Amino acid sequence: MNSNIDNEDIKKQIIAAMKASDSWLILSHESPDGDTLGCAMALFSLGRRMGKQVFIHGKSEMPQRYLFVPHASAYEPKAALSDEDANSLIICVDTSTAERSVPGIKELTEAGALTVNIDHHGDNTCYCALNLINPAASATAEIVEDLIYSAGWGVTKEESAALYVALSTDNGNFRFASTTPQSHICASRLLEAGAEPALLDDLINENLTVPVLKLWGSAFLRTEILCGGEAALFWLLKNDYSSACADYSATDGLVNMLMRIRGVKIAVFISENSDTNKISVRTREPYNAREFVSVFGGGGHIQASGAKIAGDFSAALTLLKEELVKYAAHRRTTNKQTH
Repeated sequence: MNSNIDNEDIKKQIIAAMKASDSWLILSHESPDGDTLGCAMALFSLGRRMGKQVFIHGKSEMPQRYLFVPHASAYEPKAALSDEDANSLIICVDTSTAERSVPGIKELTEAGALTVNIDHHGDNTCYCALNLINPAASATAEIVEDLIYSAGWGVTKEESAALYVALSTDNGNFRFASTTPQSHICASRLLEAGAEPALLDDLINENLTVPVLKLWGSAFLRTEILCGGEAALFWLLKNDYSSACADYSATDGLVNMLMRIRGVKIAVFISENSDTNKISVRTREPYNAREFVSVFGGGGHIQASGAKIAGDFSAALTLLKEELVKYAAHRRTTNKQTH
């Protein structure tokens, strides 16, 4: 498998493969967010106007909060890839490992299928035949937009909207430390192509219902401050979601609220999902979100990562607190020794 960080040769190979393939199969990651979906929808639109047969799949349901993204109706959950799917160019977007994608992607790649991996996670395992990975990008949207721009295909208004959703949701509306000059260059080109920031921000953020607001309130009421005030944690149960008639996308970005507490440098949200317990972590220095979630087999970015803990929620919550206290103590000690 070829793997390079922002490699121009890989980019050229991907563009050539996109031109040559009559059928594209685009895959988002599990529990899809704005970045993976926005990139997928933009590529779907691009493929359609190039005369390709295009499909969008993921192993999770389409989140309610992103139904406004252009071409969202094209998304279909898929339990596993089949040998027949190898006839298409398979493009994985914003997905760091094969395990987070639709089952079968690794096997098809090993069998010789032409697969593409476009991502910005620093811990990407380069599981496809062609891997275009740039951890310096604030969102995979930056890489996809640059790919389209480099190929000379241009971006339509619908595609600019999808990519702007992807970009702005992953870098916190350009507030996160991951934001770079390139992030703003990408945004500028999307605005020139017709993206409307005010409208899109309303669609992304001004969409809370009263039950969802109360759902967030349930988490706030459970807030615990740990590690001498540097860590904050809250949680939700499956019943909380069902009572609010909400899916799990209703709490996208909720963990960021804990980072608004004075003195907090590591924020943790644990949610009891249908078949596991999902963790979302946000950090500031000296803490490293990716380092912390690695204890549970998770991954992501230095300041934003996630993981899962199987089994009983109560036991998972207890384990999470124990590991959080242990990690914070270790990190503070290490930080003192290096200064």
